[in-house]
Amino acid sequence: MRKVVVSTKRVSRLNNPLQLQRLSTRWRRTALCLMLLGATSMLTGWVAAAPESQAGGDQLAVKREYQQVFAAASDYQSKGFGKLALPLFNQALLLAKQLSQVEQIHSLLALARVNDELGHYGTALGFVDEVLGLPQSEDDDSQVEALNLSATIYSRLNDQGKAREFFILAEAAAKSSGGLIGATVLANRLRYEMDFANHGVLPGLLDKSWSDSQELSQALQTAELQVSLAVLYLRAVNEFQQDPRWLDRAVTLLGLAGDIAAQHKDHRLLSYALGYKGQILFETGESGTALPLLKAAVFYANDSLAHESAYLWEWQLARVSVRSGQVAEAIEQYYRAIQTLEPVRQSLIDGSPFTFHQKIQPLFTELSSLLLGTAVQSEGDAKQSYLQQVQVVLEQAKSAELQDYFQNDCVIPEKTLELDNIEPATAVLYPVILSDRLSLLVNVGDKVHLYTTAIDKTEFEALVNEFRYVIQSDLGDDEYLELGAEIYQLLIKQAEPLLKDNQVTTLLFVPDGVLRTIPMAALYDGEQFLVEKYAVATTPGVSMTMPAPLNLQSPDFFAGGVSDSVQGMAGLPGVTGEINNLKSQYGASSLLDESFLAAAVSAELASTKYSIFHIATHGHFNSNPQKSFLLAYDKKLTMDVLSQSIATRQAADQPLELLVLSACESAAGDQRAALGLAGVALKAGARSALATLWEISDLATVEIINTFYSQISIQGVSKAQALRTAQMRLISQPRFSHPNYWAPYMLIGNWL
Repeated sequence: MRKVVVSTKRVSRLNNPLQLQRLSTRWRRTALCLMLLGATSMLTGWVAAAPESQAGGDQLAVKREYQQVFAAASDYQSKGFGKLALPLFNQALLLAKQLSQVEQIHSLLALARVNDELGHYGTALGFVDEVLGLPQSEDDDSQVEALNLSATIYSRLNDQGKAREFFILAEAAAKSSGGLIGATVLANRLRYEMDFANHGVLPGLLDKSWSDSQELSQALQTAELQVSLAVLYLRAVNEFQQDPRWLDRAVTLLGLAGDIAAQHKDHRLLSYALGYKGQILFETGESGTALPLLKAAVFYANDSLAHESAYLWEWQLARVSVRSGQVAEAIEQYYRAIQTLEPVRQSLIDGSPFTFHQKIQPLFTELSSLLLGTAVQSEGDAKQSYLQQVQVVLEQAKSAELQDYFQNDCVIPEKTLELDNIEPATAVLYPVILSDRLSLLVNVGDKVHLYTTAIDKTEFEALVNEFRYVIQSDLGDDEYLELGAEIYQLLIKQAEPLLKDNQVTTLLFVPDGVLRTIPMAALYDGEQFLVEKYAVATTPGVSMTMPAPLNLQSPDFFAGGVSDSVQGMAGLPGVTGEINNLKSQYGASSLLDESFLAAAVSAELASTKYSIFHIATHGHFNSNPQKSFLLAYDKKLTMDVLSQSIATRQAADQPLELLVLSACESAAGDQRAALGLAGVALKAGARSALATLWEISDLATVEIINTFYSQISIQGVSKAQALRTAQMRLISQPRFSHPNYWAPYMLIGNWL
């Protein structure tokens, strides 16, 4: 077996911009994490000192200080540095409490907005509630803004009922205010209805938003709203098949917004107006007219350091080049857009389950599709270069997606693995789901191989979702075999000769989209399940994985869980036997039921003495990571608590080797929930995780767990091979042969 080491030789071989960028990005991410930590500490120190300096000061001095601090915080926020703005807004609130209620309301709303942007939704709602609890002031718009902000936060939390309730209240309150604030509430309501695909209400809301927009003043805030509405009109046509006339109205609004922005010399806003106008004209076939607008949009965005819009117009220029057949130039422009996006990507993501897939993922997908198409038309070294570039783009996209899911740029490990350094017996499989085809990249040794099958994306996703449903439900028939065979034919069949010729024994999947929600081990070739032929593991990205064999000379073992029914969750009677067995067989330290308290578990996780951490309790992975949890006896352990608990281990560079979650689940068909499950090892600071897609019977769990641990205790047996042996033992038993019992166990991350 080849030694796994970090290598940079692929950089020189490919010489592609994104590969080179990834090295600098890694450095920038480290610097940014340290910068934010240091800057926040510095600001916190300044904030702590400032109130004392104002004690006993006159009102005029306090107000001057308040205005300076509030302006500085707003400037940070406008540039996307919410973490730096937060302590300043906190200081502004302290000063505001020495002034009038108006300043207090402004500070509370500012704190609500910045916490919302940072994904601190509970804190944001707390500040909003404070505003709503204050007596009605002369600043009537504050009540409307507070209700509107509550509605948008609940929308991000996927609470449609609460969001709709607060939008209705905000619209009612806005009737007395009218004007810009009323039109803003309506625009946010329109965005909410689109996010949740509530088609029926769209025509009425579109009409009202248009009529309201005609009565507004020529202020900069009006221009910002006009741009927002234009984007919503574009979505209405592209995503919801509304009347194409809305594109004409969008162009009209963008023209008006551009005039206002030019009049006020606001180049950032002008770039948006010109850029979106160019995008619409391009999409309606007027590429010649669109091109100068997009180039001007890039100029004005860069002139105002508005990278969050510059990448959009560079992206559109890439599309123009594709349409004109200038493939090499298009690829270069796509890379430029991704490079422009990287420093501001996190600030673009507001925690909404829709934002990443709307604003960022299509950029990576389009570049991947273009590179794949170019590779098909190439041969030899050129073809390999394009295919390797696709892998780099996919890795970059998957890293970005996980960072955005967890709202944390620092979740990705600094040490990364290059594909060149994976042992020859392991094949890395990248399925890529495109609109009209399914592509599969297979990396064996130092070569990448491409297999493509024509299939509509919607059709394929429906097939995968049905497969998950029939396996998890166990309907008493063999339909899962037919569905598993169909997916096998689409995904694996063409690559079989390659895998056989290279004597591959382990398949490492880097799944895409809906494929994260199913167990690959249960795919069926007509005679055998995939796991009967290969050891199977999955990872959110090879660059996020550091494989190393588990050192079992003296493994330090922790096992804990909850068997009782607590916090409204059903009991897990098999947990007691599971934990006791791990104590007797492996000498595990343990906490069970009343002793399995959140604080105690956090303390054990923080300890550097354990290499294996086994948790047998209910776990739930949600599309919103803040709602994902493991159940302790007294309360829920969130993903944030997990990451905080292992901060000591990370500082000591002693990662947890293996995290086992034996009773967790993610919702069927929920790709973001499955993304949380895929990233749990990273979030918990573990090299690898063994977890389930859904809960299974106690008896099956005991069999799987016992066999898995007995196998990994054998020198030279990898974790992937150990899981395969455990699953095959269940397959051989008639009562457990259905994949409902053995398939949901997935090995994530380090497979060795």
